[in-house]
Amino acid sequence: MNLSPLEIQSIIERSFLPSVCTCSVAPDQSLTIRVCDCMTGHVDLVATHVPLWKLDSVHGIATLVAEMRQQIQSQKNVKPTFYH
Repeated sequence: MNLSPLEIQSIIERSFLPSVCTCSVAPDQSLTIRVCDCMTGHVDLVATHVPLWKLDSVHGIATLVAEMRQQIQSQKNVKPTFYH
């Protein structure tokens, strides 16, 4: 399956709704993906240098999105440590 970069961006961005996700393609054909909380604007995750050529199938995109969601969730589960 040959998806265009715009199609890949659109699929990824919609996959993170209701969070705000933006993708940009670098000259080296890699993606930068930024996911922000829609209520607070807090940046949940920024992934850089994601190889666009590895996202040439729905499976490749789904795997990336699942890994990123897992990273975001694991960061949200980390409780701050306070020292007295």
